[in-house]
Amino acid sequence: MTSKISFTKMVLQNVKERGAWLLVSFLAMLMALPVQTMMRLDNVAAYGLKPKELEKEAANVFLNVTGFDNIFLLLLVVVSAFCLGMTGYMYLYSKEKTDFYHSLPLKRERMYFVPYVSGILIFALPYLLNLLLALLAGAVKGTFPEGAVSMAFGAFLNHIVFFLVFYHVAILAVMLTGNLFTGAMAYAAFLSYGFIIKEVFIGMSERFLQTVVPSMLQGGSVSIFRLSFHTGGWTFSPLYAYYRAISDAVGLSSRNIPWLYMGIGAASAIVVLALCILVFRLRPSESYHKAIAFKKLEPFIKTAVVFPFSVLFALGISSGIGKHAFGWFVVILVFTAWVLSTAMDFLYRMDIRESLRPRISTGVVLGMLAVTTIIYRFDVLKADTYLPKEDKIESMSVYIEKMNGLYSYPYDSAYNRGSSQMKAYLDNTKFEKFQDIYSLAKMGVEVQKDNDGFLKLKDEESVLYYCVRYHLKSGRDVYRYYEIKQDDAAVSLMGKIYDSWEYKEQTLPVEFIDEEKITEISLKDIHTTNKQVTTSEEMMRKIFKTYKNEWESLSFEESTSQQVVGFLYVDSLMEDKNLKDSDSSVDYGSVQTQSLPLYEGFVNTRKLLEEAGCPVYTAEDVDKIEKVVLTSADEVGNEEDFTFTEPKDIKEILEKSMFDQYSNPATDSYPNYSKSVRIYWKDDTGESKDRVYLGKDLPSCVKKVLKTED
Repeated sequence: MTSKISFTKMVLQNVKERGAWLLVSFLAMLMALPVQTMMRLDNVAAYGLKPKELEKEAANVFLNVTGFDNIFLLLLVVVSAFCLGMTGYMYLYSKEKTDFYHSLPLKRERMYFVPYVSGILIFALPYLLNLLLALLAGAVKGTFPEGAVSMAFGAFLNHIVFFLVFYHVAILAVMLTGNLFTGAMAYAAFLSYGFIIKEVFIGMSERFLQTVVPSMLQGGSVSIFRLSFHTGGWTFSPLYAYYRAISDAVGLSSRNIPWLYMGIGAASAIVVLALCILVFRLRPSESYHKAIAFKKLEPFIKTAVVFPFSVLFALGISSGIGKHAFGWFVVILVFTAWVLSTAMDFLYRMDIRESLRPRISTGVVLGMLAVTTIIYRFDVLKADTYLPKEDKIESMSVYIEKMNGLYSYPYDSAYNRGSSQMKAYLDNTKFEKFQDIYSLAKMGVEVQKDNDGFLKLKDEESVLYYCVRYHLKSGRDVYRYYEIKQDDAAVSLMGKIYDSWEYKEQTLPVEFIDEEKITEISLKDIHTTNKQVTTSEEMMRKIFKTYKNEWESLSFEESTSQQVVGFLYVDSLMEDKNLKDSDSSVDYGSVQTQSLPLYEGFVNTRKLLEEAGCPVYTAEDVDKIEKVVLTSADEVGNEEDFTFTEPKDIKEILEKSMFDQYSNPATDSYPNYSKSVRIYWKDDTGESKDRVYLGKDLPSCVKKVLKTED
């Protein structure tokens, strides 16, 4: 016999019984949406901005709060899903409540869907109501940009989809466990397990392999206590999909509704929901108070927990021991696996003697750890010496730190997307004539075959660091990082790569600046800092176009032999796709500045700058200099000044000086910050506003006063 009470009445009754959660949900949404909207709009109004700037900033704030970029709302989605999923099925953790609910004349499907639907209503209705209030608050305060409604409801749909994903995961965690503690742990594991597993492989690669370095391609790592977590490991996780959806929606200069990730989220929600229903039907009634509801799952869950955490703990504690002294790593790994296995068995049985007994699952874990360690330690898969055949490669790209590291790109450039400029550059460049890059990669592979991947350098020899992407004809991308000795052969290949038009077109920062959007050009040289080039727009474009042509024509050999005598700072308008004017024209309110090196051989650019009232001062202008003061600092920071007034000494010092933001990739020359130079001029301008620095090759006059002559 089954109850004939309508499903709707049962859902409403369940919502009523969970009224406290409905109130909490409403108040939290009230703070996250309308209250935060009004507070942040009032805060913007207090900035004292110009009317147009105020309108733009207020619109940005409004779109952020009601749309995708509301951190408080994102946290509410994840936390609310856990709380509502747990409380809706908490009765499964109690013998009395389980017996009571199972005695009711209800089908299992209805018993499942009553708290399920009520949980969704408790989250969605307060969210929708407060979203409408937030939109109303913006309208009342005079801020309601074009597209606000569509963006707000696009965000609403996105947050609801991922709420369902997290909600279903929380319900599944309840179904698989027998108490609140293990249920909460299961929820956390489901959200982060993909990240944890990826972290295992990233960590092992970083420890034992030389050329596979995921953290360099993903923006580094984060250290928590003694454990390092690489920022590239957030894959195969609901949290990662949610994060990517938000990242895709909130771009630097545009907002979009992430339909792709919403579709992935919806599909995931359906799959997990089906799994929840299946597990609910199969769940034994007597599973309350047990750690795991299904006894047959215990060894699998134990293996899934012990394996990754043993590896991560061993990697963290043994950090710094390197590839050739991994004995302690093995000891820590085995000991940690045994401790965690014992702890899991105790959690299952609550009996110390039983938990100490040898079990097959413990042996399986130790076997998996042994196989994994052997594969990475001895590079069984030959990852470090990987080199595809040329006929298997469609294109390649290369990031040479000593060349690419000198350049910066516009904020909205594809090279500034993600957490690593190196990865973004490799992914967005393509060299179909890749023979020189392939030869450079081959040199890196040869190093890995010799001396187990470790360079043997003599004094004064330097290292060339670079990363290569192989884009195979199969569609797969393979990344490898190499370190080789920077000898003549390596420098020659660097030059050939740099001199190719494919490289210059995709790498030089001038290729990413639209001359029509330039608003200002200023100059920095040894005489002055950021002197504005006061001239017409036409002249500014002419200066930039001339500079661009001269840089495109500059060979690698010239770039390494010529001195950088200054920098051009080019301001240009950046397109803001977030906002449009009333006539639907694009808003170019944001200005970005690019710093571009000015080589001494750019004579046409220097001539135009001089015509515009900005002559570029160099070592040739020694007759205009009164004196040069060298400040030399020792290892403990004690400084001593040396004054030079002889023209030949001043010229020699200036010819070997460099600006702090530039270096010479071929000669491995960098500013020596312990040797700074101040220049005093005869034209009553006094001391130069910025210092310049000497390199490692000191002028003879400086060696003489420092008593370091050879």
